[in-house]
Amino acid sequence: MMIASINPATGETLRSFEPLTEDQIEDRLRRSAAAYPLYRRTSFADRARWLNVAGDILESEKDRLGRVMTLEMGKNIGAARAEVAKCAGACRYYAEHGERLLADEPVETGVGRSFIRYQPIGPVLAVMPWNFPFWQVFRFAAPALM
Repeated sequence: MMIASINPATGETLRSFEPLTEDQIEDRLRRSAAAYPLYRRTSFADRARWLNVAGDILESEKDRLGRVMTLEMGKNIGAARAEVAKCAGACRYYAEHGERLLADEPVETGVGRSFIRYQPIGPVLAVMPWNFPFWQVFRFAAPALM
């Protein structure tokens, strides 16, 4: 069964998508798992640079992306553009602060050196609601990518 993107204001089908097959889903999961050991070794500087580029792309495409939200879900164009800008801000925030947020945190335990360390654990699957289509992804993806 095709997945359709329908303009809620007009009922017009904007585009139809073929859903992924089980094999295609398995392939993406395998590729994600294979990419993880490489990605976890990338530097914070590289990750920050990539997130800043993502923020730049979002900013430069704010009008077009806002229009997509307006057409596909009926979101007010001003709110849609603001959502895209908020996503760009999240990318930049985590690019700037991610390394510090993930730094080891010393903990006084009275038994030598103790600390909390944040380590990546692998690929993550997220299912997001539709009402903030970009924000729901970026609020989750930006910190995870950093």
